[in-house]
Amino acid sequence: MTKGGILKNNIFSDINHNFPRKYETVIIINPDLDDSQYNQFIEKIKGIIVKENAEIISISDWGLRKLSYEIKKISKGRYVVIHFLAKSNVVAELERNLRNIEDCLRYQTVLFTNDLESSKEEAVNV
Repeated sequence: MTKGGILKNNIFSDINHNFPRKYETVIIINPDLDDSQYNQFIEKIKGIIVKENAEIISISDWGLRKLSYEIKKISKGRYVVIHFLAKSNVVAELERNLRNIEDCLRYQTVLFTNDLESSKEEAVNV
């Protein structure tokens, strides 16, 4: 019990943490990696996701793109987009690992929705 008699673990927080949701992670990788280093990087990321009992839906290589600002004196980055089905704790573990990989310039994970139009309608109707 906490202040005011409210339980710390309510049913809604349990529901959100126990059911897998679809996530999208965009990773900007050092463009100087050769193909074998790039493949090792991707295999490492896949291993982290699978080890946490998550399911990889797709991995897309968007190729080399110009960055809007330099990161570590690098002006281009190799973009990779990963869609996966996972519980929320997997995102924290993935991002913890990405933070420690030197060749990962930036990353961001968001909840993914296929239907952008229905999301816009829901936001307007609220």
